[in-house]
Formats: sequence, structure tokens, C-alpha cells
Amino acid sequence: MATATKPRSSQTVRDLVLSMLVVGGFVAFLYLIVLRPMPDAVKTVDVPGPAAVARSADVFPIAVPTGLASGWRATSARFEPGPDPGTGTWFNGYVTPDNQFVAVAQSDHDVKSFVKDQTKDGVQQATVIIDGRTWQQYRAADGSQYSLVQTSPEATTIVTGTVTYGQLEEFAGKLETA
Repeated sequence: MATATKPRSSQTVRDLVLSMLVVGGFVAFLYLIVLRPMPDAVKTVDVPGPAAVARSADVFPIAVPTGLASGWRATSARFEPGPDPGTGTWFNGYVTPDNQFVAVAQSDHDVKSFVKDQTKDGVQQATVIIDGRTWQQYRAADGSQYSLVQTSPEATTIVTGTVTYGQLEEFAGKLETA
């Protein structure tokens, strides 16, 4: 008695469908494992802690912005002691709601080098008065950054970033020292 066999063409189609299901399952597995939501690359930091450390060094009045609009994120805040006792550098950086960069930096030593570094070899442009204080406008040599520089007997304060002078002036107007 002869056994009935299925035609070869139906076995080929069935094998093809099974193979596609196995490969599709493998691809779906890889998709779920490999493709994950990307976290925000900008990490926010606590400003009051480092500012308190900087203030406790009692080197110069530390400037911190107050009353920034919603959406501003502090991305760095650090105090570094200077080369001589009683000197130091304060840096506090932010990302704006438009993903631009703004920072306030202060130092009481090596002023010429500090201004050159923070303004990216900036060229002085003009003078502006903000809340009764005189600031010098600088533009980076490569045009990528604008800065405001104020020098006092205690420290040199620089507000710098990728925003316009007007936005820098608004930020500088929000600086408070303690």
C-alpha cells in the first residue's frame, strides 16, 4: 500500500512561512532590546550646594542668577581654589529653554588669561550699563559666543554664552551676590 505524501510545493511554502516567523521573532526581539528611548543628554545639577562651598571659601562675593524663567537648567556649578591662598574661580553654567548655553564665571587671579579663555579670545565690542554696573561686551574670535565682562577689585565676572547680548544682559541683571 502506498502512503499518500503531500506535494513538495506545499512543504516549501510551509517551511518558508515558518522560517519567516522565526526570523521575524528574532528581529522583534532585537528591536525591543536594542532600541530604547534616549535619555536627555543634559544633566542638571544642584547650584546651592556648590555655591555654599564657594561662599564658605570667602574669596569674593559669588554671583548666582535668581528668578530664571521656567525651562532653564543648571548644568554645572563648581568652585576651584586658585593657585594662591584666598583665591579661586567660580563657574555656573545653564542651558536655556531654547537649548542655548549661558554661564557666569568669576575669578580673582590671572585676570587677563581668565578673560581670554572665557570669551574664547574675544574682542571687546562696546560698553553697557546693567543695573548701575558697567560691563564690557566681547565677541568670540570665531563669532560663536558673546560675553559680558565686569571687573571689580574683588573679582572679574563674566557672563558668556551662545545667546544674544540682550539675553546676556537680562541674565546679568538676575545675578545676585552673597
